[in-house]
Amino acid sequence: VEVRVATTTTMMMTMTKTTMTSSMMTPRRAAPRRARGATFVVRAEGGVSKRQEDLGGLGGDIGARDATVGELESGFCTTSLGHADTDHILAVPDAMAQMIMLKNQTIDASDADKLTFAQQEVLRKQVWDWKIRPGKGNYEVLRREYTTSDAGAMVKAIEGVCARVGWTPASLEATGADKVVCELGQDSIKGMCENDFILASKIDDDAGVSALIVKAAAKARVWF
Repeated sequence: VEVRVATTTTMMMTMTKTTMTSSMMTPRRAAPRRARGATFVVRAEGGVSKRQEDLGGLGGDIGARDATVGELESGFCTTSLGHADTDHILAVPDAMAQMIMLKNQTIDASDADKLTFAQQEVLRKQVWDWKIRPGKGNYEVLRREYTTSDAGAMVKAIEGVCARVGWTPASLEATGADKVVCELGQDSIKGMCENDFILASKIDDDAGVSALIVKAAAKARVWF
C-alpha cells in the first residue's frame, strides 16, 4: 500500500509540474514554429532582419529560382550580372567599356596633374605588366622591363608609339642585347599623371611592340 501511495503522489507532482510549465510558456514559444524556408518579411524601413538573412544563408527561401526556357531565350541576362543576393547589377555596355579603356583615351598635355595613390591604383588595373617603382629621377614611375628578340628594334618601336601620341617617357633604354627598360613619369610633377598610364596602355596595345616581346617559357611542374 505504501508503494502505491508513493507512486500516485509522484505522478500527481509530475502532472502538476507539466501543467505549470505549459501555462508559463510565452506565446512565442507556445506558437508553432514557422516552417523553414518561409518568405522573408521586409521591415518597414526596408531590408530584412539579420536573423532572416542568416536563415537564408542556411537554406531559407530567398526568392531565387532557375530561369525558365523562355526567359533564357529572350536574352534577358545579357545586360545584367548575377549577384549572390539575387540582385542584379547592370553590365556595362561594350561601347561604354571601349570608351573608358585607357588605350582608347587621347592624351591631353594640358591635363598633367599628379595622381594620388588611390587614383594610381584604379588606373594600374588596366596596365598590370607595369610596376610602380622609384625611378632614376628619385620619384615614382611606371616601370616595365622587356625581354625582347631585338633591343634596338624594341626601343624604336616604343619611341614610335610615344611620337604618335605626343607623350615622352621619363626613361627608355636598352640594358642588354635582349633587355629594354621603360619608365613613365614626369619630372615636372615628380610623379605620374593619367597621361603616363594612357601611354603605357597604348604601348601594350601596339602590335609592333608585342611582336618583339619574348615570353618566358612555362616552367615544368614537378609533382611529388
